[in-house]
Amino acid sequence: MGERNIRLLVEYDGTRYHGWQRQENAISIQEVLEEAIFKLTQERRSALAAGRTDAGVHARGQVVNFKIEKELPLQKIYMGLNGHLPGDIVVKKAEEVPAGFHARFDAKKRVYQYFIRQERTAVSRRYCWQFFQQMDRSILQEMADMLVGKHDFSSFSRLEVQSAHKMCRVFESRWYEKGGFLVYRIVANRFLHGMVRTIVGTMIDVARGRFAKKEFAEIFYAKNRERAGTAAPAKGLFLEEVLYE
Repeated sequence: MGERNIRLLVEYDGTRYHGWQRQENAISIQEVLEEAIFKLTQERRSALAAGRTDAGVHARGQVVNFKIEKELPLQKIYMGLNGHLPGDIVVKKAEEVPAGFHARFDAKKRVYQYFIRQERTAVSRRYCWQFFQQMDRSILQEMADMLVGKHDFSSFSRLEVQSAHKMCRVFESRWYEKGGFLVYRIVANRFLHGMVRTIVGTMIDVARGRFAKKEFAEIFYAKNRERAGTAAPAKGLFLEEVLYE
């Protein structure tokens, strides 16, 4: 029958992991998932993700694919992987897809949300930025609107990022309130390393008065990370969904 291409929908709490990507001296989501695949199939396989989330970032809708030769029913793959994974990484769905499918390169849109809480919380403290300073929420959406469209996001990308270009097309950028959280939602074709957290951190810096409102546009169009604010903490960020054709 040859190789099978398996696509997973994965949820994880990124608190104790050094991001998605396998690294030499730190534990990653990719490493743990690949070890679970090996324990189940006895095949050493690479797990390819739609988005390489940073250290401490969470996911509710990460998409991963890997190839195997073993003739395992999908239900056994689903059950078996969850049996070998720790409680903070969960496979929500397993399906067989065409051989050419690639979780990263075939993705058309990625959806991230960032959660802020302006009151103390014990239950949600690992999944939001608890921000207690006064800020002007009324100006947040005005800044978010500036990001919609195709732009160079150099000002909101880590300085060490090596990329052929830093152009991203943003389809949606908005703030809303839900269940006591202030939430920022952004949908784009691609994201740069540290991009969402730097956008959020800079907008909050404006809202709390560190920068004047007019400076946000100046920072954005400067294409210079040193002009932007401090990145928001990783624990408030979730990869919510990955969209394909």
